[in-house]
Amino acid sequence: MTQVAIRQSGGASIISIPKVILRTLALDAGASLDLSIEGNKIILTPVKKKLTLEAVLEGSPKSALGFTEEDQLWLNSQSVGKEI
Repeated sequence: MTQVAIRQSGGASIISIPKVILRTLALDAGASLDLSIEGNKIILTPVKKKLTLEAVLEGSPKSALGFTEEDQLWLNSQSVGKEI
């Protein structure tokens, strides 16, 4: 078990999550957590974003989204089996 202290920062009370815990949960600064209370415990649960194609491609440079010459050759090739 790891202990952390509640600190004051401006108008907020904050805690720091140790790096080893962030690594274990595959979290980084900026990750979203749900906060709930169960009995006398504070529960923090990572929020898993649903990935969509749009979200994955959002940060990609437009130049990376075009067809390559190899892609065009494949798209224009004749079928060799019973493909539809």
